[in-house]
Amino acid sequence: MRVRNWLFVATASAALSVSGVGAARADLTGAVKLDGKAPEAEQIDMAGVADCAKLHADPVYKEDVVVGEKGELKNVVVAIKKEDSPDLTGEVPKEAAVIDQKGCMYSPHVLAMMVGQEFKVKNSDPFLHNIHSLATTNPPFNKGQPNVNDGEKFDSPKAPETFHVKCDVHPWMSCYVAVFDHPFFSVSDDAGKFDIKGLPDGDYTVLAWHEKLGTQEQKVSVKDGKGEVNFTFKAEGAMAPANENKAILASDSGKTECKSCCEGMTKAAAITASAVDAKK
Repeated sequence: MRVRNWLFVATASAALSVSGVGAARADLTGAVKLDGKAPEAEQIDMAGVADCAKLHADPVYKEDVVVGEKGELKNVVVAIKKEDSPDLTGEVPKEAAVIDQKGCMYSPHVLAMMVGQEFKVKNSDPFLHNIHSLATTNPPFNKGQPNVNDGEKFDSPKAPETFHVKCDVHPWMSCYVAVFDHPFFSVSDDAGKFDIKGLPDGDYTVLAWHEKLGTQEQKVSVKDGKGEVNFTFKAEGAMAPANENKAILASDSGKTECKSCCEGMTKAAAITASAVDAKK
């Protein structure tokens, strides 16, 4: 599978040390909406894996397009375009960026983080998962976590990139990690809102990326402590196949090969499936 690189990174909290020390700081806020009828959410069938199915009393749905009643669009990465503001810098957040494997789902579905930020993966389920990165700019990884794990450290990303993460044991598990070399990014929440804190006053290009709906950009000025920008995506784009509309912020060198670790996880998946069949 070719995963194309591009973009963004986790919530920007932590104290910021930005080029132009002493300049006024501003918060850039806004919201993201879907224009048109949202596609019907696709239910995930976990019936074949009893360990996963028993963790959910209610149906579980894919998170590739998550839309509220008024079109509020979740899981959109919003970030300052570094190419248009090359001198923009800031401190790496002190808190770790974390992916959790819980209820046979990745949480969050979209994680944004910064180059050099501590990176951890948890397993909140008392059975086997594996975290399989399809990164190409940064070294890919593929490692099993057979039981509950409160947070295992992985190598911090060393370059900007957005990459797909999957689980070879449970094929519906999917998430994205967006890595930036500055701290001015955010991910839209359940209400479609985002907040980028601590920008120096100035003019910027703002990017908004969604895994199926593609990328938009807008110009914005921030001054006297505030700025606002809003994005609207057309619902028709949600019908496109996944990965078709990737924004490219870094070149993709090509496919990621499945090494021996991946092969081991594939065997583990087969063993798990056989065990489930034996119980029936």
